[in-house]
Amino acid sequence: MLETSGIARGMYELGALVVDLDSYSARLDGHDLEISGSQLELLAVLIANKHRVMDRDELAKMLGLQHARTVDVLLSSLRHRIGREFVRNVRSRGWIIDATAFAS
Repeated sequence: MLETSGIARGMYELGALVVDLDSYSARLDGHDLEISGSQLELLAVLIANKHRVMDRDELAKMLGLQHARTVDVLLSSLRHRIGREFVRNVRSRGWIIDATAFAS
């Protein structure tokens, strides 16, 4: 998926959150996160674009997804696993990662 998507392999960090797309792992406050590869990629995209709101279509394109609504499913399950406060919905605009929520 990464070869066709708009994200690069490597390490993405935001405070206490570390996403490593080389090893397909993520840690929050030093604890491993049990999330899927697609959720890891979504987190990496949100971290890489931490200062802007991203809409569903843009996220789907960057993740190489065929259906934009798949982003809704990924976001819902991701927020359930790491906490709703970490990824914020901006009504009628899209999604943004809350950098302050990951402060170490």
